[in-house]
Amino acid sequence: MPAVPSTKDPGWVTLTEACQLLGVSPSTIRRWGDTGMVRTYVTPGGHRRFSRAGLEALLPEPSSTTRPSLTELGETPGRMARGYRRAAEGGPTRTPWVVGLDDEQRERFRGFGRGIVTALLAALDAADPRERDAHLREAQDACSEYGRLAGREGLASAATADLFLRFRRPFLAELAALARRRELDAGATTSLIDDATVALDDLLLATLRGWEAATHGGEHAIERSTPSNTGS
Repeated sequence: MPAVPSTKDPGWVTLTEACQLLGVSPSTIRRWGDTGMVRTYVTPGGHRRFSRAGLEALLPEPSSTTRPSLTELGETPGRMARGYRRAAEGGPTRTPWVVGLDDEQRERFRGFGRGIVTALLAALDAADPRERDAHLREAQDACSEYGRLAGREGLASAATADLFLRFRRPFLAELAALARRRELDAGATTSLIDDATVALDDLLLATLRGWEAATHGGEHAIERSTPSNTGS
């Protein structure tokens, strides 16, 4: 015959404690005990005790804070690049300095842009903080070179910032479209967009620091900012 549990056994709780644990009324707890949903026993003094493990099994599973990786969702640098081109083609008329770029200049900007996208997607997917920071530093380095190139080509700081923003907007738009296509929940979508926004803010600053270095004679004086915490 099994031993009768002690009234002080932490595996068993009072009716009041059971109500607090689940946030339901005493009558509901009693009904669950009567129907066998929760194991119970009655103390020698006539008080009912409820199995803590049985009550905790009725609690809803905590929602996951980990979003699916972009790779698992089918996002790639190539897909991002196609989204960027669609946004550029459907956007307003290009500004004069963009029209004035020759094919070689445009390809150089595109090369840095592809490197930035690849590193940024890898950073957003990285689960380990050190790996994420390494990818963000890689993206910052590419942005610094991007800014240097813009400065050497004679672009003004506002034009350089505009050049970056023409990349930033479709990048975020593509992430939002991906979240809709894959039906990510609100928490995962917010986490993804917030992490990308913080990272892009850092990359814009790195771009402008590169421009300043190229236009103010400080080619070797760029300080890389500490990557922001863009965790999943």
